[in-house]
Amino acid sequence: MTAIANWQPVDSTDFRSDAPAMPIRTSQALSAALAFLATSTAHAQTLSTDTLSPDSAQQPKWEAGVAGVALTVPDYPAADENRTLALPAPYFIYHGTTFRSDDEGSRLRQKLTPNVELSLSGGGALSSDSSHSDARRGMPDLGYLVEVGPNLRLVFDGPRPKSKWVIDLPLRAVSSLKDFDLRWRGMIVAPEFAFQSKHFLDQRMDLRVALGAEIGSTLLQRYFYDVQPQYVTPDRTQYSASAGYLASSLAATVNYRFTKKLRGFVSLEYDNYAGAANTESPLYRANDGYSAVIGCSWSFLQSREFAEE
Repeated sequence: MTAIANWQPVDSTDFRSDAPAMPIRTSQALSAALAFLATSTAHAQTLSTDTLSPDSAQQPKWEAGVAGVALTVPDYPAADENRTLALPAPYFIYHGTTFRSDDEGSRLRQKLTPNVELSLSGGGALSSDSSHSDARRGMPDLGYLVEVGPNLRLVFDGPRPKSKWVIDLPLRAVSSLKDFDLRWRGMIVAPEFAFQSKHFLDQRMDLRVALGAEIGSTLLQRYFYDVQPQYVTPDRTQYSASAGYLASSLAATVNYRFTKKLRGFVSLEYDNYAGAANTESPLYRANDGYSAVIGCSWSFLQSREFAEE
């Protein structure tokens, strides 16, 4: 989830690049992909259609565009069924000194040192229809998730030019939104270690690889794994979930700039739930899962003013 994971535009991610929720904890893949979309559009001001100059990393202060995305994700964490979606998504990027909405998500930030940043960031998650899930059929749908909280980010130079190591240490409050009803769903801790490289194989390509983990509070775990008496069936026993480890993930995202306005991205994520706190829940159906996202973006509006670091 961490995410649609900083305001994870969906997680989501945040659409996020330097990171970082879909109740569908696989939103990290979508978040990362859309965040990389932000990275690529941020470069568009200085790119020609056919070539990329060495100074193309200069970013316009703001940018707007639209993306088309196709994805496949598990119905919920540790589900044994996936679903496939296709959707359009407008996006807006802003590179302000204090407030930013970019490849690292949407956040209020304060640099403590050149390598340490404290920010207020968030994530989001798509809803899940229980009628389409064998495990949850007859139970309430999972609503959209909204995450907000502080994040401590550590950044270190990478082994190659225009690359870096990033450690994110977020703590976020989680709420669900369903039929305009916003409800508190507990807390999540989602540390992540990532490698990011711009101009990875050529000047048009960016790469991000991330290893993350998620630990959820009792309320959040109950949201996914509780089975109340009224929802018991011959194949679904009553269960009360507890706080603890939720999942680990390994994700990779590639972003490619075809022209100064058209870009594409692909993101793959593997999630492992083995050893999670609620493996005894009848809703826990698989020890691992995957998600995949593919999409393209078109940038139609950019500022003439460039961003400051």
